[in-house]
Amino acid sequence: MITAEQLPDEESSSQGWQPAYVLYGGAQLFSAETHDKMLGLARRWLKEYAWLNDTTKKRVEKRLAQPLDDLRIDFEDGYGRRPDEEEDAHALKVAQALPQVHEPRRCGIRIKPVTRRFAARGLRTLEIALQNLTVWPRGFCVTLPKLEEPAQVRFVIQELERIEKGRPPLPLELMIESPAGLRRVHELVQAAGERGRGVHFGPFDFLASCGIGHGDLLHPVNRQARAQLLLAVSGTGLELADGPTTLLPLPPHKQPAGPQIAENQKSVRLAWEFHRDQVLATREQGYFQSWLLHPAQLVSHTAALLQENEKALPGALERLTAYWRGRGQARASGGDFDDRATARQWTRIVAQAVELGLMDESGLPPEWRQV
Repeated sequence: MITAEQLPDEESSSQGWQPAYVLYGGAQLFSAETHDKMLGLARRWLKEYAWLNDTTKKRVEKRLAQPLDDLRIDFEDGYGRRPDEEEDAHALKVAQALPQVHEPRRCGIRIKPVTRRFAARGLRTLEIALQNLTVWPRGFCVTLPKLEEPAQVRFVIQELERIEKGRPPLPLELMIESPAGLRRVHELVQAAGERGRGVHFGPFDFLASCGIGHGDLLHPVNRQARAQLLLAVSGTGLELADGPTTLLPLPPHKQPAGPQIAENQKSVRLAWEFHRDQVLATREQGYFQSWLLHPAQLVSHTAALLQENEKALPGALERLTAYWRGRGQARASGGDFDDRATARQWTRIVAQAVELGLMDESGLPPEWRQV
């Protein structure tokens, strides 16, 4: 006989806070000052390159006064292949800096692929980098690139149990960067078990795995893979993150003079606009965390969030307020129908507005997140 206790719980309306982005940086450049330097560079770009109106600029400045959402120390593609002695030295520098890192809301390390060629190197680097920590930094995790076989995840967990030496289990982010990985994503998630925190999509490696050499973030193959991954991961409690925009807001002239000043302004502005549009497009596909490859992309990423939210917030507040007044009863008004499902969408929009500082949470009813 089946009892009520054996039935699944109602799906949670929220999985808690998720970073809106993860900012990657090569491990060779990492130091205890990296967090502040990255935010400082973003603020400098915002000041030097004219792009936003005064109101939006002030809102971006406010966002840039907050700690980074997520910072990833990269020993993989953003680091490259280096002699063992050099990587050991960089891992040791990371070990010396990590105990002083308190600012990001989350941080972590991406190691090399877990393959016969690189697994030992990647885990040695991780072990060196973690040797000075008695407790993990806030929100710390390990990112595993180019996964295709559940055995890769199980191998890492086996080694982590040795490296952790009684410290709490480290969360894992699983990267899907090939059709083979996508086909086995359920098995990879199962292998990660309770350590699994998120699944990240690698669009450019995915295209390369399909034999496509000239695609971009929004290539039709990437769109289809994103949709498949979203359906596979949704409901598991794991976070989804999308890959980067590789066009960076970098000026072509280092010491501009004359017409070169205008060329620099135009180059940075066009890169920002392109990045903003790509962030909006992938968020529309259900990927609410983006990779950033340069601190200046914090400007265009925040601009994307503001544009998205300012467009949606008035309607969301109006319909959510009516839903609250109706005490959670389905309702139709002016051709719009709202029930618990749509109310959850409006709640996400309001939560983002609070996060961005567009509105004060104190003006909302105490139960507003409990839709």
